[in-house]
Amino acid sequence: MLPQLPQDKANHFIYGLAIFLVVGFAIDAVTGMAAAALFGAAKEVYDRVSKKGCPEVLDFLATAAGGVAGYLCTYML
Repeated sequence: MLPQLPQDKANHFIYGLAIFLVVGFAIDAVTGMAAAALFGAAKEVYDRVSKKGCPEVLDFLATAAGGVAGYLCTYML
């Protein structure tokens, strides 16, 4: 049985993939991947500064992983 990904991390992954898709198709794949990582980092900084969320490195990594997954898929087609 495979381990389950927590809902929060899955959401971060999906948002990273969505950011990649929007930016990647509008500009290019590398920029899309970078945008996902940048948005992930910005979200965690916002959580820390605003104290409205709980900043986590794993949340950032999950968001960036969504962008990386999208990037890798563009080269597997």
